[in-house]
Amino acid sequence: MKKEAKQIMDLRSRLATDGFVCLPGLCSNEFLQHMLDVSHRRIHEVTAALGNREIGIGSAVGYDEIVQRSPGRWDIPITPEQFGLRVTELPWWPLVADALGEDAEHSFSGIVSSEPGCPAQHWHIDSPHIDADHRRPHAVNAMIALHDIPMEMGPTEIAVGSHILSNHLRNPDLVEDELVYQHAGTSPGTLVEGTGEAAPACWAETLPAGSCLLFDDRILHRGLANDSDRTRYIGYFSYREKAYTENTHFEAQRSVFDLAARSSAG
Repeated sequence: MKKEAKQIMDLRSRLATDGFVCLPGLCSNEFLQHMLDVSHRRIHEVTAALGNREIGIGSAVGYDEIVQRSPGRWDIPITPEQFGLRVTELPWWPLVADALGEDAEHSFSGIVSSEPGCPAQHWHIDSPHIDADHRRPHAVNAMIALHDIPMEMGPTEIAVGSHILSNHLRNPDLVEDELVYQHAGTSPGTLVEGTGEAAPACWAETLPAGSCLLFDDRILHRGLANDSDRTRYIGYFSYREKAYTENTHFEAQRSVFDLAARSSAG
């Protein structure tokens, strides 16, 4: 127990200072295969209902069941119940509970697929700051490599320590919407523009199957381009501090299944 407590403390320190931790080999092959099997079934259901309809970029113009995050990058929500998993029994839960409290709540989960030729995303954070003073995370994301992800497949890139610099309530030069929503002009250098400080270093590494990338929701990050000939699959589970409600992950107000039902009726 002492060893486990020390590991949690070390990871807590890295999450606080760097804004992320990478945990290689956290998930078993059986766990990954289960997530992939469920994900492929759900992807088939949703894309069949969507048919040939085109979707714009961003959560506000997507559907409850599918959003296009950037060209060729698809986000399909899958609940823990649909995965057949209990959030408090997942291998990354102890660190989530340490960061957000034992009463932390599941926000959303699912699968992100990045097709061959998919370009790099614009830099962004996943939710806004709620206080000008720096405070502990109000939300964290766990991203799971469901297979080996070499650099050419486009792993996630992170601006180290940018969860502190991205505080738009403290820095009037930062525009909240240009951080939370993908904006071509946003970069790690944007966060220190005019301050004389160096831009935060960028981190991206090959992710072996079963790796878990856990990061503060306020950190600047992006999915890199998929220059391989295979689709990249990343599972995700996101959590929030109890009663935290500021969230821009999914803003769609329509269902692909309603559209499919109307088409059948017509």
